[in-house]
Amino acid sequence: DETLRFVFVTHDLGAGIFAPVRRGMEDACALIEATCEFLGPQTYDPAQQVAILEAAIATNPDGIATTRPEPGVYDDVIQRAQEAGIKVVTFNTNDPTADEVAPAPFVGQNFTNYGQVWAREVMRAMPDGGTLAITNCCPGHFALEERIRSFTETLEAEGEGKYEILETIITGADESEVFGAIEAFYAANPDVNMITGVDYYSNIIAQFIKNNNLQGQLLAGGSDLAPAQIDGLREGYVAFG
Repeated sequence: DETLRFVFVTHDLGAGIFAPVRRGMEDACALIEATCEFLGPQTYDPAQQVAILEAAIATNPDGIATTRPEPGVYDDVIQRAQEAGIKVVTFNTNDPTADEVAPAPFVGQNFTNYGQVWAREVMRAMPDGGTLAITNCCPGHFALEERIRSFTETLEAEGEGKYEILETIITGADESEVFGAIEAFYAANPDVNMITGVDYYSNIIAQFIKNNNLQGQLLAGGSDLAPAQIDGLREGYVAFG
């Protein structure tokens, strides 16, 4: 039998969240003696991701697993893969409206539920209410937009009017730029109670608090468990992660 070959393509290879995904791919491929690649742009870049997918299709793998974070961007390239007889599945992020054009199985979380749990964690961390800001690396990213929509809706419905979102801070996906955006926001809003993140780069909020000795003055909380996030959870200035 010929060796199976699979290509995984993500939208942000530099985000640490994908390191365990890559290890899982490698373990699974070793079990079935398949050849596998894990590819993607170094920072969030759907257009470059599509170009990588097009190059992968040209090599005619047995299967492609890809994220699909921005509505409409991936429809054509996934259809071309399917028409070429390549099996396609999506992981991490999938725009559900895209299934109407190019249906593909999805392995990942429920983003609406995420937003609800996120809002309730904020309310648990600040039971008396307060002000907060949200960091978002990637406007237009379906999963992040749905998390924020659901978060805001839940906070408004269950928060008894005690919580005010001052701003959604658009940070980009370069860690130094994320830090700079948080720093600039805090300089203008030093009385904010919490900065909470919707994406992997939430850990930069924790770094900002530690670097500026703001433990006890500013709370963080957010997505994924990067090392800085774990340190903050242990030391108490990250409320959840």
